[in-house]
Amino acid sequence: MRSASTMGNGQNSNPIARDIQNVVTDAQELLKTVQSEGQTKLTEVKGQVQAKLDNAKVMLGQLGTQVQDGAKQAMDTTDTYVRDNPWRAVGISAAVGALVGFLIARR
Repeated sequence: MRSASTMGNGQNSNPIARDIQNVVTDAQELLKTVQSEGQTKLTEVKGQVQAKLDNAKVMLGQLGTQVQDGAKQAMDTTDTYVRDNPWRAVGISAAVGALVGFLIARR
């Protein structure tokens, strides 16, 4: 897992990680502002942080939906394959089980 400092190096193309990094940066700016500026600047920075946090939440929700859709599609495809080829599916399952058992027994 990368730390917040390595995510901000400009090489990260993940928009969610970039938004989270922006929220962290803005939170740091907020702390600096509290120490040095008045209430007006504090309210402005709080609004920016909240907007970026809301945007990151929306993007995270969209990512969750995409993952759910992909998992459902994979599940449907697997179900169709198993129904069309039941003996092949049993053979594959037995081979995978034997391989896992062999690997566990080696330790």
